[in-house]
Amino acid sequence: MRRLVLAAILLCLPLGGAMGGDRIWSAVVLATRETPAKPVPKKLADFQETLQSVFGYNSFYLLGEKTKDITSGGTEWLVPSKRIYMKMSILETNTTGYRMRIELYNNKDLLVTTEAKLARDAPLYIRGPQWGEGQIVAILKVR
Repeated sequence: MRRLVLAAILLCLPLGGAMGGDRIWSAVVLATRETPAKPVPKKLADFQETLQSVFGYNSFYLLGEKTKDITSGGTEWLVPSKRIYMKMSILETNTTGYRMRIELYNNKDLLVTTEAKLARDAPLYIRGPQWGEGQIVAILKVR
């Protein structure tokens, strides 16, 4: 009888569920090299040092951003801009964060598919395609 009750409880739990109250912030950034460098938008100030050191650019434009609740075991469309957007599927949840599959799109064209671990307060940067005189960078952060 105990096993039946335990099995019933486990079946009712969401598989790969989100941690209570977590939200995901997503942004699409255009990174460029300009002389002189443009001021960094306030919403990107916390990311400036990493963007500069990892990607080698000195000017950053926020093309779009979106904050969304993380739902348990589902697929979410993160649409920070009208042209560049992401599809996120939670594969696993643990106490430190999420393991997820992320797809980056330009309109309907799939650019990048990856599986990544996303921890709280540890942003994930995804290098996108060259765009004009710069490069697209997607940023994801759990809040």
